[in-house]
Amino acid sequence: MHNTLELHGKESGQIWHRKVTGKNGLLVNVLHSIFNVADVALKTVHFLQAGFDRNGERLLAVDQRGNVYVFDLIRNKFELVHRTGTSCTAVAFNLRNASEFLIAMPDFTVKCFDADKKEFVAWLKGHTTPVKEISVDSNGDFCITTSAEIAFLWELKTFERKRKLTITNKNDVCLFRAFFCPVSNYILTCFRDDSILVWDAKNLEFKYQLVVPEKNPPFYRAFAVTNDGSILVCGGKSSYLQIWNLETHKLIKIIELPKAIKEIKEMAFLSQSFDGGSHKIIAMLCQDGILRFADIETCRDLFQIGQETDSIQHFLLSSNGKFCTCTLISGQLHIYDLATTWKELNRAPSPIVRALRSNEDFHNDTNSQITYSKGSTTTTTTRSSRSRITSSTNTITTNKLAIKKRSHSASDRLQLKQHYATRISEKTSISSSTLDQSAFRNLPEGLNFKKLYKILRYYGEYPRKYRAFVWRCLLRLPENHAAYAALVEKGGHLTFAKLQQQYPLKSRKLLRIMQRVLSALAHWSSIFGETDYLPLLSFPFVKLFENNQLICFEVISTVLFNWCQLWFMYFPNPPVNILGMIENLLTHHDHTLLAYFIRYKVTSQIYAWPLLETFFSEIFNRDEWLCLFDHIFSNHPSFILYIVTSYCINNRSALLRVTELDDFKYFFHHRNPISVQTILTEAYRLSEVTPVDIDPKRMIESFQPLTRGQYPVFNKYPKFIVDYQIQEKEKLREEEMNYIRQRELNVEMYRERQQRRHEEESWLRQQQLLIEAEEKRRKLLLEEDTRVKEQKNKLQMLNQEIKVREMQLLDVARRKMLHQQHLLKEAELHRLDDEIRKKAEERKDTLESGIKSAELKTLELETQTKILENQMLRLQTTKPSNNAAFNLDDLSDDQSLKATTKKIVADAKHTHHFPNEISMDNENIALRFEMKDEDAKDDMTEVWKQLREAKAKELEVKKQLNDMYQQK
Repeated sequence: MHNTLELHGKESGQIWHRKVTGKNGLLVNVLHSIFNVADVALKTVHFLQAGFDRNGERLLAVDQRGNVYVFDLIRNKFELVHRTGTSCTAVAFNLRNASEFLIAMPDFTVKCFDADKKEFVAWLKGHTTPVKEISVDSNGDFCITTSAEIAFLWELKTFERKRKLTITNKNDVCLFRAFFCPVSNYILTCFRDDSILVWDAKNLEFKYQLVVPEKNPPFYRAFAVTNDGSILVCGGKSSYLQIWNLETHKLIKIIELPKAIKEIKEMAFLSQSFDGGSHKIIAMLCQDGILRFADIETCRDLFQIGQETDSIQHFLLSSNGKFCTCTLISGQLHIYDLATTWKELNRAPSPIVRALRSNEDFHNDTNSQITYSKGSTTTTTTRSSRSRITSSTNTITTNKLAIKKRSHSASDRLQLKQHYATRISEKTSISSSTLDQSAFRNLPEGLNFKKLYKILRYYGEYPRKYRAFVWRCLLRLPENHAAYAALVEKGGHLTFAKLQQQYPLKSRKLLRIMQRVLSALAHWSSIFGETDYLPLLSFPFVKLFENNQLICFEVISTVLFNWCQLWFMYFPNPPVNILGMIENLLTHHDHTLLAYFIRYKVTSQIYAWPLLETFFSEIFNRDEWLCLFDHIFSNHPSFILYIVTSYCINNRSALLRVTELDDFKYFFHHRNPISVQTILTEAYRLSEVTPVDIDPKRMIESFQPLTRGQYPVFNKYPKFIVDYQIQEKEKLREEEMNYIRQRELNVEMYRERQQRRHEEESWLRQQQLLIEAEEKRRKLLLEEDTRVKEQKNKLQMLNQEIKVREMQLLDVARRKMLHQQHLLKEAELHRLDDEIRKKAEERKDTLESGIKSAELKTLELETQTKILENQMLRLQTTKPSNNAAFNLDDLSDDQSLKATTKKIVADAKHTHHFPNEISMDNENIALRFEMKDEDAKDDMTEVWKQLREAKAKELEVKKQLNDMYQQK
């Protein structure tokens, strides 16, 4: 059962009315259908793209019609924020501004919108092919838009294009992906030829290339990077996953997938709490449209989502690992609640109630093994490691089958007791190796404990590369994420609030992890909040697993639950029972050394307890300590007591020379020159030759792993003492808090009194200062008045002096101005005289040139007159005519012509001062003559015309001369 949301005709509303999670954690199925008039669905508008915001709480989805919806999965509401009108090719919703999102349009552009304001923000252009991916960096300040040919780097604050990555040979190489690598902010580019190049995001400088093996090309198509940027997982058109270490740039692992998986289309890491960004669970969308989740460390298939009938096209995981969204081939949008899925997977198994079979069947069952728990009346039966039993009515599936016996006959009980007694009696004949086979028989698939144990005994330690994996398998850690998260959510424990003061650590990160893990242990069982040596015991494991807090907590919990199971019986005292076992072992194997300890009052609390409470971390270095715990985790929990005994025996020569108690304490708190292999060899020897009556395995239970789903109850301690201590500590804490509050109150009151007294003193001082200041100001005012009067008098005198000086300056200026005007006028007169002189000279020159020109014109007139007279005479002599006599009187009077000619000549002589030698020789020329034909008459007319023109010119010259004389 799950919720279904139909978006037809809705722009906002609730996503679900009641939060119900369906199969595989399906939270809601989102549809967008088109209905006809009869409310019958005609077709479905397919959802194409989706994207989570930076917090993983809001989902943005776009359908093929360009409708953009925002689903708030925390507040249970959705809203239509924009309509683009067309489909899109990529989206991004994890920008720095939580309300902004990017959409790649079909026109090769990328648009930015604001979901809250429903406004258009920016437009990114530059691509020539469709944008198939938008990658945003971890800070949300930059993004990469990728197409098949080019990738652009944009700054989202200003929406400016910063860098460009192009492909020169477009035919042979195609750009599949370009995305940011977390933490380092490197850019990883993946091409069609399986080449992976890494660039610097700041300047696109090439950093390095991951060298892919030449044989069997992997055909990469999908990539995933952990949040810490250390691991890259690649997959594609093959049934293999290749895991790269981005710090060393090397291929570290190749995982072969099941035969059903032939191609991986998309991949992404699932974020989990407390993993520090080093994810181990990966989601893979395969060719059959099914989304599979697998663990890359243990190579286990965890669960899957989807079905082949309605396959998944795309999927997306939220950054917090809580939600998963899938777009199906049918156009629907599925939203899954992964937290619910994990809770179902980690749910604690239910108990199995089953009746015992008959005695014959019971003894014939070779796969069963019977163990008897001390201090309990319950007999349990366990099956083989991989068996999962299902009964008709009263059995269910579990990891470890616990069969509670309800109705047994007396003979059955007797047979069980006899069987147990037989096993105990046979112990002396069987090799008493500390190999705890019953505890470690159920290892994960593919691992065999006997083979692992042989490797350990042959090489002395497990391989360093796989040690963490082997430990997790040996301890069978349940990885209860929800239970651990619930413990962490309770906050820090008051006992470890001042851990830094007790155990100063240089690393702040390590201190925080230490406080968190110890607080979770204290919340799990109250005894751990009262245990003083818990930080010493836990520190090596915290240092070893600081990058995975869940594993660290479960390793420490498993150690406390098994290897420290009897340590708290005499709390708050050291475990006297455990120390007594060690003393018994030392008595049996080296009585002389024990007697020497007794002689110098060296108890087991001095030579054994310091080794146990620190788990040997003070006497061994890191490698030796890891090797030591390889053997401790692979053997019975009692093996640790043999190691303590072996350490004392192997150092007996040095210990027998020590006489001071402080030296004994120093010896067991510091490293000594002894090999860990020597101690382990002796410990194994002691475990084999120790009699049954003093063997610690007789009192210490076998290994029991932590239960799945919820952690087991740890109450193997005197509860009344712990409760009493807790109560006493609470009382002391309350008294201390009351004392602190009272002290703070007293300090506050004292501070207030002091402050009030200081204020009063300050007020009195201020009043005194004000009075003194007032007197000073009065004196200053009087002095200022006197000074002002003096300054006024000085100012008046100065004003008078300034006025006198001003008058003097004005008088000097006036005189200078008059003198300057006089000089100017004189210069003007001189200039006028010069101009008059110049004009007179010019006029004289003009007059002389005019007289000369007039004389020239007069000479020209005289010359023309003589020429005319000569022509008249020539005409008269050459063409005489009696019949056609032409008299010049017809044209002009003879006397007037003579008079005019004489007057002109006289005026010219008189006006132009002609010289006396110029005279008219032909004044008395006879002008009357006769013309014999018309041609002669015409010639005479022409001559007469020329004569008139000469006369007019003469008059004009005369006029000009008169004007010139008048001007002068």
